[in-house]
Amino acid sequence: MRRDSREAVYKILYADLYYENDSEFEKETMDESKLSAEDKAFADSLLKAVKEHKEEIEQIIAENTHGYSFERIYSTDKCALYLAVAELKYFPEIPPVVSIDEALALVRKYSTDESLNFVNGILASVKKQLEA
Repeated sequence: MRRDSREAVYKILYADLYYENDSEFEKETMDESKLSAEDKAFADSLLKAVKEHKEEIEQIIAENTHGYSFERIYSTDKCALYLAVAELKYFPEIPPVVSIDEALALVRKYSTDESLNFVNGILASVKKQLEA
């Protein structure tokens, strides 16, 4: 299921914020998630998109925080934002509402109640910006 793929990538991105991870860690994380071949392929392409375009994704997020410093965003929220923005920008086959809902599901699971509205607001703004 793609939700499991996103969660595996989320965990890898979170760990990357604090440690220099290698491909073995990524493989172990994917294996623990028991992803199907199709879901693993999606997870790999999502992780690759985030890593290849991380600076651009960070810039898009920063432009849409409306006066809130990118550096102050909780790590858990940043990871959900990385995933959603990557999907919104580089995966046109995924409906934007799905990308946003999936990111919010991760925020609900791993972050604070206040973060839900914060992340939703940023993603709504990003969606509008990318559609323009």
